[in-house]
Amino acid sequence: MSPCTCRRAAAAAVLTVLFTVVAGCTTAPWRPEPEPGASDARWLAHREAVTALDTFTVTGRIAIQRGSEGGGAKLRWRQAGSDSDLRIMAPLSQGSFRLNGNAQEVVLSAPDGKQYRAASFEALMAAHLGWSFPVDGARYWVRGIPDPRQSIDQLNLDADGRLSDLAQAGWRISVREYTPAADVSLPKRLFLNAGDLKIRLAIDGWALPGS
Repeated sequence: MSPCTCRRAAAAAVLTVLFTVVAGCTTAPWRPEPEPGASDARWLAHREAVTALDTFTVTGRIAIQRGSEGGGAKLRWRQAGSDSDLRIMAPLSQGSFRLNGNAQEVVLSAPDGKQYRAASFEALMAAHLGWSFPVDGARYWVRGIPDPRQSIDQLNLDADGRLSDLAQAGWRISVREYTPAADVSLPKRLFLNAGDLKIRLAIDGWALPGS
């Protein structure tokens, strides 16, 4: 066999192997990555119990920092399914803002008595408060569980199988402390970060139906 014939035979053998590998890759079934924490029975039971608590009232304090600017206020957050009602009470007689609504419409009541309407909490908060967070997703985060409608970029659990750190929808949510409520543990201190915006929630109390 001549050198040229040997080289052609070797090249044909390599191509045969490559085609076989490629064919195997294209026909192999796709398997999604398992959900973070899916193998931890404690997390699964905790998440199921907390998900059922979709009606609640949270009272506490909120601190906001964007770059070198920041401030704080008292917060009362009432949630009933997909309906949210937030009252943000600024210190030093600066008045309070109330936002209530759902996925269809949100109304903001300003300290001067005027009302403003928009399709989202974020639009009204950005326009009138100078900062915002995704209330529709945060109604899950404040309970220490991911938003089930969004993909999870990262999820870490603490030693008790509860959420300690979550990356979702461009936000990082860290639960620093839990408190017992209605036979489950719910967050007492949370940090929410997105870019240069940092939000700190210190929850003084949870009110749940039947508690």
